[in-house]
Amino acid sequence: MIAWFITSKLGRALAAAGALLLAVVTFGALKKREGRHEAENEALRDDAKKQEEGRDAVQDLRGADRDELTDQLHDNNKRW
Repeated sequence: MIAWFITSKLGRALAAAGALLLAVVTFGALKKREGRHEAENEALRDDAKKQEEGRDAVQDLRGADRDELTDQLHDNNKRW
């Protein structure tokens, strides 16, 4: 059977087609894995950005006085 693959044109063509199919499937799996890792990294970056924005907001509130906060609430209330 192996001798048939090596010696016949059809056998060599089938072996080449199988190798090509294997390469395409492997490439697809690799790209899928890379996409999954990139999505995970992006989610982590988004979480870090949200945490940083939250820390900045807390710092802004800690540094503000009462009148400033009241004015900000009134301004936000008019927007809604």
